[in-house]
Amino acid sequence: MVETLLYLAEAHSEVEGGFGLNLNILETNLINLSILLGILYFYGSKIVGDILSERRSKIAQQIEEIEQKQKTAAATLANEQQKLAEAKKTAEQIRQDAHTNAEKAKAAILAQGEKEVEKLRATAAADLSSEEARAIAELKQQVIALSLAKVESQLPNMLDDSAQTTLIERSIAQLGGA
Repeated sequence: MVETLLYLAEAHSEVEGGFGLNLNILETNLINLSILLGILYFYGSKIVGDILSERRSKIAQQIEEIEQKQKTAAATLANEQQKLAEAKKTAEQIRQDAHTNAEKAKAAILAQGEKEVEKLRATAAADLSSEEARAIAELKQQVIALSLAKVESQLPNMLDDSAQTTLIERSIAQLGGA
């Protein structure tokens, strides 16, 4: 870089004519510049080194914090996945219990329905039997009434006074009379 500056300075002096290269070390402040550069290098390297080491420690600390957060997040994720698996297992158990309870309720309702049907059949059979007995009794009464009416209508023609007396005496004797 210094060579480039020197070359440019020479080129400029040739063009203008009044500018030239001064090689006198004391006049050019080359010593002052080198002292200044040395001081900057000596003290600046410490400052830059301190800044870099401080930056390195901050980065290392941030990396440790991130790693710790990652470990915590992984532990939390594992814990939540375990909770999810338990919740799924519980939900499946609840679903199976509900299915079992529904089957039991269905069986109980069907059994109750069958009992009700049997009761209805028994009631219908009893009603039918009772209705049949009532109808038979009614028919018997009608037959008896008709028979009695027919007998009563024919009885005066068939019985005379002596047959009536004999019949009455025989009936009294059967009842435990004389």
